[in-house]
Amino acid sequence: MINRVVKMNKEILGLNRRNQEYVRPYNPPSAKVIADNKILTKRVLKKELIQTPEVYKLIRTKKQLEFLDWESLPKSFVIKPNKGTGGSGIIIFYGKTRGKLEWIRPNGTVMNKRDILLHIENILEGRFSMDSRNDIAIIEERIKTDSLLKQYSYKGVPDLRIICFNLVPVMAMLRLPTKRSNGTANLHSGAICTGIDIGTGITTYSMQMKKNPLFSDTYEMVDSTMDLKNNKPLSGIQIPNWNNILTIALKCQKVSGLGYIGVDIALDAEKGPVVFEINARPGLGIQVANQAGLKWRLEKIKDIKVKSINHGIRISKNLFGGEVEESIEAISGRKVLNITEKVYIYDKKTDLSKIKRGTKIKREYIKAFMDTGILTSRIDAKLANRIGYIKAHKDFTKYNTPSRFDSLKDAQDYIDKHEKEIISSTDIKRLAKIVEEGEIRVRPVFNIPIKISDNIEITEFVSTQSSENPYLLTIGRNDLKGYLIDTSGTF
Repeated sequence: MINRVVKMNKEILGLNRRNQEYVRPYNPPSAKVIADNKILTKRVLKKELIQTPEVYKLIRTKKQLEFLDWESLPKSFVIKPNKGTGGSGIIIFYGKTRGKLEWIRPNGTVMNKRDILLHIENILEGRFSMDSRNDIAIIEERIKTDSLLKQYSYKGVPDLRIICFNLVPVMAMLRLPTKRSNGTANLHSGAICTGIDIGTGITTYSMQMKKNPLFSDTYEMVDSTMDLKNNKPLSGIQIPNWNNILTIALKCQKVSGLGYIGVDIALDAEKGPVVFEINARPGLGIQVANQAGLKWRLEKIKDIKVKSINHGIRISKNLFGGEVEESIEAISGRKVLNITEKVYIYDKKTDLSKIKRGTKIKREYIKAFMDTGILTSRIDAKLANRIGYIKAHKDFTKYNTPSRFDSLKDAQDYIDKHEKEIISSTDIKRLAKIVEEGEIRVRPVFNIPIKISDNIEITEFVSTQSSENPYLLTIGRNDLKGYLIDTSGTF
């Protein structure tokens, strides 16, 4: 652990070095103007068909406030300054008091019309802007958080921060709102930052800034969410649409002209990835979240000629991805599997105890597909015949089970009526109803020993006859508990 800390200290990028070696040389003034103006950012990104939150109203003067139609405001929305920095001045409302012009914040406090007016006036006066000059107040939509990330966030909207340099994604983190942060993803307000393995999109370490530290920007490690009814482990979360998210981040870099950029992206339940903002001076807390320094990574890619966005992503994954795979396994307690993984499958008559003792036993090496979209694992009937289930299939056909059913209820009724008789005289463990090639069918289930990674288990397999599936084995959710799936190498 000491060696790791010493190594990290040498790799850490400090504020002065960030400004002198990356922000000033690589971010021209014209690009900074775009990044520092949220309205201008939205316009530029829109031309590239990059989604940003919808703007409900722009308030430029106090006079406009006199004519603001309060009844037209939705139950949930966000108020933010156009040129704000570090998340200051952003207020999120996730509900409204029935029959009143009062809106509810994530921490449960309520702001009425007068409170909101005063806050907007502070924005207009430049209270939250970088240069303290008069600003514009933006009232925009509140993102409906993706169902996966919603489980890890306290009422607000979690977002992803991705640092890009020279058209290569360098480092990423997930920022999770807490009660302490008032539903914002602002680390200085108490949000949780969680590192992400850039190669796989899987979360690793999680940190939160201490409440009243002796020294500024002091973090402590956390293992799970907080403020939720059922707090969940934060390591091992697979971020959806990871390749698409990296692509969007690099598109933002190209269109903005920023050579060194931080891109903040939220995942909307309906729209998918939505860009919150781009940052010409992204904070350095991302290094804490990843337990790794930016310095080495940036120096590694400084002189690389990157041909395209896809090329940049490949470079990123090759150089920086997978470095934390062992750490992911260590902190999550789960093995990482590829989306397709070679597994051993054993003959029907195999004695499991002999396998575990290391006795040499006949087995087949099969490429299997890891499919979390199905519950029970599946085996092609031809492969099942090959390892000893040909008689079981013949016995099953004797019962003249219909080749298709009109509904899942009809299939279940058939199972309830005939299953006991069928399994009493065959090697079939049970019957299962499945949807195969668009048809509802009843198929036999076998107990088959397989070896995934280093684990040998008796596994339930539904025998299938699909001509559409190129894989002879498909491993379902029941048998993937305890594993993480690395989707970066899909197909």
